[in-house]
Amino acid sequence: MDAWVRKHQILILSSLYLVFSLLAAGYSVLYSTKKVYLDDLSVMSVRAQAVNEEMKKKIVASKKKEKQDNEGIGIRYLPIFLARINEIAHNNDVIIRRFSPDKEGILLKFDLDFTADYATFIRFTAELESLDILLDNIQVHPYDASKTPPLHAISFSLIPQNNAEPISGQRLDELKKMVSAENRRDPFQRFAYDASRKVVNPSIDLTWIYKLEGLGVMEDDQPYASINRKRFRVGDDLDGRTITSIGEDRVYLTKKDRNGVTEYELGFRKSDKSENKDNNVNKKK
Repeated sequence: MDAWVRKHQILILSSLYLVFSLLAAGYSVLYSTKKVYLDDLSVMSVRAQAVNEEMKKKIVASKKKEKQDNEGIGIRYLPIFLARINEIAHNNDVIIRRFSPDKEGILLKFDLDFTADYATFIRFTAELESLDILLDNIQVHPYDASKTPPLHAISFSLIPQNNAEPISGQRLDELKKMVSAENRRDPFQRFAYDASRKVVNPSIDLTWIYKLEGLGVMEDDQPYASINRKRFRVGDDLDGRTITSIGEDRVYLTKKDRNGVTEYELGFRKSDKSENKDNNVNKKK
């Protein structure tokens, strides 16, 4: 055995050297790859931490801005807000018929309804402009053309900001001057024309006070009118007004008082007229 080892000593040493060299080379390759991988992980970790810190800063800034925006919109003290609206209404002799949160549930938005002549309407809204609020969805409809000046049914939405605090400025001063000007024309003044009598009809228009939903005929062949989800016949009472007749497209009412008889008309609102008239006239239950 010793003779064989001495004879092949060079081969054995060469083989051992080759094996150790391969092991060393493999270890070197694996170690280098691992080191590169760890270095890459270290770099990625540093970058991830930097991105994470940047995101935290942005989130903090976003929350701070959102808080500031929320503080700038709406009201913190509802009684104070209501008191300001009430004071402005009192100053302008406006009786508010309805003041309620928006029916669609929009946060801090209130719907307001009242009746007034054009000059009062302008004064009232101009004084509302002295508060930090937004006016939205303003609607003006005919109400009582027999009055001098005629009355209108008016509605709009209030969106309070910054607790509806009073504001001032040159624009408001100019607005007050415009409002105080005399002899302004009423752009909403209009009268119903009675073609049968060929005269202007002085009756009060209730179209935008009540909602006429349909006209039809009962089983006893008597006409009825569906108003605010309730059926009425000739002779029935509607808030102190007596229904005198039901026509093809409207309802006629009267109210007696010490000054005489006041006539009223209730027609379909423009967007509902064609649909309700076609579907309900002459329809039996």
